[in-house]
Amino acid sequence: MAGVGFELKKLFRSRGGYMNTLKAYGVTAVVTEGPMVLSMVMLFVIRRLLRMWGAVYGTQEIYLITTTYIMIFSLILSNTFLMFVSRFISDCIYEEKKEYILSSFFSIVCYLLVLGALVGGIYVLLLDIPAIHKLLNFLQFEVMLVLWVQMSYLSAIKKYTKILTGFLWAALAAIGLSLLGMLIGIEPLTAAYLGSTIGYFVLMILYLQEMLGFYPPGRMSLVVLFPYLDKYKSLIAVGFFTALGLFGHNFVFWFSEYRIEVIERMIYCMKYDVACFYASLTIIPFLVIFVVALEVSFYKTYRKYFDTILYGGTLTDIQSENKNMAKTLFRELAHVFELQFFVEMLCITFLGNFLQSAGFDREMLIIFRYLCIGYCFYVMVKSLIILFLYFDSRRSALLLATMFALLSILFSIISLPFGIETYGLGFLAAGAVTAVVGLLMLRWHLRRLEYQVFCRQPLFYEEPKGIFKKISDYVERKDAEIFRSREERQAAEAQAREEALRREEEHKPKQKGGRSS
Repeated sequence: MAGVGFELKKLFRSRGGYMNTLKAYGVTAVVTEGPMVLSMVMLFVIRRLLRMWGAVYGTQEIYLITTTYIMIFSLILSNTFLMFVSRFISDCIYEEKKEYILSSFFSIVCYLLVLGALVGGIYVLLLDIPAIHKLLNFLQFEVMLVLWVQMSYLSAIKKYTKILTGFLWAALAAIGLSLLGMLIGIEPLTAAYLGSTIGYFVLMILYLQEMLGFYPPGRMSLVVLFPYLDKYKSLIAVGFFTALGLFGHNFVFWFSEYRIEVIERMIYCMKYDVACFYASLTIIPFLVIFVVALEVSFYKTYRKYFDTILYGGTLTDIQSENKNMAKTLFRELAHVFELQFFVEMLCITFLGNFLQSAGFDREMLIIFRYLCIGYCFYVMVKSLIILFLYFDSRRSALLLATMFALLSILFSIISLPFGIETYGLGFLAAGAVTAVVGLLMLRWHLRRLEYQVFCRQPLFYEEPKGIFKKISDYVERKDAEIFRSREERQAAEAQAREEALRREEEHKPKQKGGRSS
């Protein structure tokens, strides 16, 4: 949710003491975590409705796991392109080329829908479920692909309230339509799928309306993003590995001896996944506080450092601002991590009784404790990736994202033979190793920042001309030729019509008039 700091800075600057500070943290929590909470509430309520209408436990699980599959795999697929798209949007806004933004949205959505149809469509066809369920699941998967992209475009224009209220209306629509379907006699699971699909479709329409109202229209082109692929293709890999790192360890345990097959070709590991879900909720304080620390405290020193470079500061001034920026950055990271570690210790110590009442056994509690610490390191890794992108060090961001994704999968596979009581240790170890490496890389990068700024930049910048740029130029040239030939054809047709009218006028018999001689 890049840019939320503009609203936070207003709250911190205004007078009001602790109340404004609490309000600032409240704004951050609502705009960053509100949609996630609303989605969880929606799933919980619809599952309760299924239970009230007599759906057996297996049917409730089918709904929950199917919806989870849709969210996970649509997020992985769309997140592969979201960082790249965010960079394109920011460049268009900075260069005042907003007329390209809507075209980029429709082009990326087009490619995602085709890719989603190939991946999701084939998988859904292989499931042994009724045809109506296949159709609704496929449609919801495609709608979710569009929604993840829309949220990037809306967050770029700081429409945080619209994102949140849109989720609220979608949740109410999904719950209301599910209830209505059950009341009029539709099979409960079908009604739940129908309500969820229509609810997310309503959300997609609301978001599209906001986008069309803000971004100016421009010429549609399916290759508008292609020139940027040659420049920022590493961001696509960063997006993919970031999403894979979040879910890769779950996939490993889906093939363990504790896997559960809900229906054929749809599996999950209840002992691991449920513990993972509750552990992931404990990182909400970190996400909220990090946004405040990054957007308010760090950004001031970041801006001051580059202003010193841009507006004629001496080398001594630049180095002094570098030290101040590094000091602020590591202080804020340490503060946020310490606070989150304290939260994790409280959760590990005091949440046991609550989780046992929710159905946790001894093994799940052990996994939950490992994953709490693991997620604490994970958000540190994610924060470091964002910071490297702040400094436009895309290679470092890609290295961290790839390292964490591969290590979390590798260490999880290594833990499999040692029994269920070691599940989660792989994710924890991957997070700890990657976080330490990331901090060392960040310190090294800051020490060499002047070299990166002054010596690594080209004297004369030239746009890279790779294969995607060539494809774009070819398509643009063909479009221009087609447009020119169309104009020439229309001009020739207009000239032919005028010539035909002229000839018709010439061949008309002259009317007799006047007096006879």
